[in-house]
Amino acid sequence: MIIPEEVAAKIDAVYKKLAHANDKDRQIWFEYELLSWQWCLSVLLSILPWLLWWKFRKKESSNRLLSGAFYIISVSMLLDSFGADLGLWDYRYEVVPFLPSFIPWDLCLLPVIFMFFLQIKPKMSPVLKAVLFSIMGAFIGEPIFQWLGYYKPINWNPIYSLPIYFLVYLIGSFLVMGKHFEELKTEEAK
Repeated sequence: MIIPEEVAAKIDAVYKKLAHANDKDRQIWFEYELLSWQWCLSVLLSILPWLLWWKFRKKESSNRLLSGAFYIISVSMLLDSFGADLGLWDYRYEVVPFLPSFIPWDLCLLPVIFMFFLQIKPKMSPVLKAVLFSIMGAFIGEPIFQWLGYYKPINWNPIYSLPIYFLVYLIGSFLVMGKHFEELKTEEAK
C-alpha cells in the first residue's frame, strides 16, 4: 500500500465526518431553504442575467464573450471554493446544496456583468473598467448579498475582495480582447 495504514485511517475518518456534515447540510437545505423566497430569488438571479445577456449581447461576439465568461466562472468558483473551505465565508440559501460556491454570483452575475462591461464603451480603459468591476463586486454586490442573508463573511472584509476582482477582470479582459480573436463587434463599429 502506498499510503500508510494510519494515514489512510485518518483520511477515512475525516471523510466520514465530511460526508455526515454534508448529509446534514442537505437535510437543512431540503427542510428550510428549498422553495423559500431566498431560494426562489437565487433561482431568478441564476436565470435572469443570462436571459438579459442573450437578448442584449453583441451576437457577432458571442463566442469571444462566452470564453471570457467561462474564465470568470472558473476563477470565481475556484476562489469561492477555497474561501469557503478555508472558513473565510459561508453561503446560505444555495440553489443546489452540492457546491461550496454561490451559483447566482459565480455562474451568473459575475460573468454576465463582465461580458456587459466588455461590450459597453469598448474603447474605455480596461483598468478603469476593472476598478469599477471590483468596486461593484466588493462594495455593492457582497454587502447586498450579506444583507439578504445569502453570504456570511467569517474572516473576510470586502476590502480584501477589491484587488481580487480587479485582477480577475483585468486578466479576463486581456484574454478576451487579445488579438487571437476577431475584433469585437460594437454599435460604434457598424
